[in-house]
Amino acid sequence: MGNERGFSVLETLISLTIFFFIVLGTLECFLNARSHFLEMKHKHETNQAALSALDKIKTDVSRSGKGLLTLSQLEVLKSITCENNILCIKTNDLEFTSPSSLIQGQTRIFFNDPRQLKKKQKLAFFDSQKGEVKEISSVGSQSCILSTSLSHSYEKDQAHIVLLREIRFYLDKKKDILRRKVNSSPAQPLLEKTSDFLCSYDEMTNLVQIRIIIKNKKEIEHDANIFPKNTALSRFFPK
Repeated sequence: MGNERGFSVLETLISLTIFFFIVLGTLECFLNARSHFLEMKHKHETNQAALSALDKIKTDVSRSGKGLLTLSQLEVLKSITCENNILCIKTNDLEFTSPSSLIQGQTRIFFNDPRQLKKKQKLAFFDSQKGEVKEISSVGSQSCILSTSLSHSYEKDQAHIVLLREIRFYLDKKKDILRRKVNSSPAQPLLEKTSDFLCSYDEMTNLVQIRIIIKNKKEIEHDANIFPKNTALSRFFPK
């Protein structure tokens, strides 16, 4: 019993030093692993957000030209345009019937139920031979007033009236946000941290090409090629 003794001060200091280095090494490994995990998680989330944005664009592009075949064949409008990397898509939102024939120079258009209409929306008027697009200036209880008068006359039994849905995709360069704007409503954010948005539309091949470049430690590109079938009908099966 009398020969038993504890650690000396030197041994205790050495043990504590070794233990301290072990803790530091373990902590450094943990921090490195955590940093790597967060980086991979952020990269995954960024890629998923970009893919979701591309899916939304693909869905809208695939619907472009829906219900607008005659208008496209008459060359009254283009269902898809891409200028200055602003992708614009048009579809048929609603169809209306006029209670009477439409006369050239007319600005007030009567409807049985105009509640779906709003100021600054666009209406397409057409028959089998001609057509035009007009912006709505104001909406009343039974009619709407166009910003400019009709350029043609349309017989009641042959006239078609379509409310257009116009969707725009563009890059907000000040905030690095890819935005989606429907008609005249405020543009909604579709994808943040976007450094560039490129688009093109080849009418001959009817192919829409999209490229989204995401800001990260290094820029990541996401590409998509889309063949909208509705616009193909007007391109390959002309009137």
